[in-house]
Amino acid sequence: MDNSVIGIGVALGVSFLILYTRKKKWLNPKIVWLICIGLLTIGLFGILNSKNEFRNERVMYFGFCIPIIYWIFDRIFKRISENIHNRDFILFLRNSDEINSGFEAKNTHVKISDKLFSFGLLIIIIATLFIGIRTI
Repeated sequence: MDNSVIGIGVALGVSFLILYTRKKKWLNPKIVWLICIGLLTIGLFGILNSKNEFRNERVMYFGFCIPIIYWIFDRIFKRISENIHNRDFILFLRNSDEINSGFEAKNTHVKISDKLFSFGLLIIIIATLFIGIRTI
């Protein structure tokens, strides 16, 4: 198996796990910070110590750095939403516990900023991964 697949799996898996479970009681921000900083440490150490000719290995280690980028933007969007609406933003994605995703469901409690923050986080996760793969 290619090493870069491991990095891509970690980047997407951890980021989406945190995204969909960010309001659960068992996943408090301190735990997420520890997970992200631990993965960032492994990723930076791996990138700095890998040889340039092993591109797949560098992509793998870059994937470990992506969850902290996602988490920082999540915290920024949460702070902006708290300033605007006095609440954390509502995750407007399919299979989210915060919305009704049934056929022709009306989610009147969801604001446009909630949708922008939700889609923005998706774009940040995917774009950061593609930019890293392309530049490394």
